Amino acid sequence: MKKITQLGKWFFVSVFAVFGFLHFGPLEFSLPYIPSYLPYPAFWVYFSGAGLLAFSVSAWVGKLDKLAALLLALMLFLFIVMIHIPGAIQGDFIQLIGIFRDTAMMGAALMYADRYAKDSRYVG
Repeated sequence: MKKITQLGKWFFVSVFAVFGFLHFGPLEFSLPYIPSYLPYPAFWVYFSGAGLLAFSVSAWVGKLDKLAALLLALMLFLFIVMIHIPGAIQGDFIQLIGIFRDTAMMGAALMYADRYAKDSRYVG
């Protein structure tokens, strides 16, 4: 049973790699989610995609993975505050779902940092 439950870590990490790669796809799918007050919206799509990929690589390799998981949690928190909450306030039901989805993933990233991260040299 333990072998099966340990797969959860790899499923979690791998999904963020997929999300990261999807940020480098056609921009017309991602650009509408970037708040209008941010300059250079394409940069933010690529930057967040790179952050998602960085977490996955860091977790797979086991280097700076605690820091990467904490930064992932911060990025998800910023998505909630900057994208999902304003969209939900404007009546977009999909953004309401995004609040709960990203909150769950943020919690999982914090659990990853606490339970699975191997490298804690830079974060207490």
